[in-house]
Amino acid sequence: MVQILPSSRSQVRPLGLVDGCGRTIDHLRLSVTSKCDLRCVYCRPNGQADAPAVRGLLTDERRIELVRFVHEQYGLGRVRITGGEPLVYGSVVRLVAELKRVVPDVELVMTTNGRLLYNKGFELFHAGLDRLNISLDSINPERYREIAGADIGDVLNGIESARFVGFRDLKINTVVLRGVNDHEIVDLATWALSRNLEIRFLEAMPVGPESDFNRRAFVSAAEVQAVLAKRFQLDPIRRDPGATARLFRATSRTARGVVGVIAPVTDPFCATCRRMRLTAEGMLYPCLLDDRSVDMRPAFGDAGLSPTRADALIRSAVAAKGLRGVTQATPMVRLGG
Repeated sequence: MVQILPSSRSQVRPLGLVDGCGRTIDHLRLSVTSKCDLRCVYCRPNGQADAPAVRGLLTDERRIELVRFVHEQYGLGRVRITGGEPLVYGSVVRLVAELKRVVPDVELVMTTNGRLLYNKGFELFHAGLDRLNISLDSINPERYREIAGADIGDVLNGIESARFVGFRDLKINTVVLRGVNDHEIVDLATWALSRNLEIRFLEAMPVGPESDFNRRAFVSAAEVQAVLAKRFQLDPIRRDPGATARLFRATSRTARGVVGVIAPVTDPFCATCRRMRLTAEGMLYPCLLDDRSVDMRPAFGDAGLSPTRADALIRSAVAAKGLRGVTQATPMVRLGG
């Protein structure tokens, strides 16, 4: 069991972390692995080799130490645990439990493909995970296998298991691809709403080696919204500052609930971005669509994390965060989305 002692600085008011564009950065996406058990066509399809092994991956102790430092030094509202696929990471439940103990007032969220939730959902819930986002790009078994290269049954069982053990406000993430699953938008929305699940339809992003495919298969959020509007009455829900999704209260004769569209390409939310990303390798990316990053591993020494060094590295990364990113060659599976 990872043991990080409580900090004597826990009562010190955070200074805040503000970038050069005046945005407060208080959300951390924490990737725990670049491994994934799916081969999604928009990320890393069959035939694409796994990323080479990287030496010097962050340990859980270092992740926890760094999260605690960021929270105490600048303030954190949310930590989102990502991958690759975080549930293939062997100690993810212990990591969640320790993060909840060390930073109990920080919201802990996870994005997962859901295949292992049936076995790990109960443990994650009782470890203190607050919320789950689950990726699901089709409810048709054959089409799901075409997109992801796996059986949809494990995912559907995982979703039901998560609902059963007590997770509330489950969110479904669907990447819409022209000629692949764009004809399934209404079916997916109806399926989700009938189960009291919020569903968000995402534009495919031109990130990593599949950027050309994602451009060719691109479907805009406006197109998705237009399709939904033919079947549902869509009433806008007020957008929280820094939120990525435009949400609607969707109502039809047979279903009602919340649907959303996320438009990082056609309606980017860069102006209110509050996020930075720490990869499993220890690279801190202040922007998803910017190749620039800072290696956080030199902040650690034999005595643990150096606050002075960590502060200098984090501030240098955030200072380089532009108003809007342009290009990202690193595969999404290594960035943590």
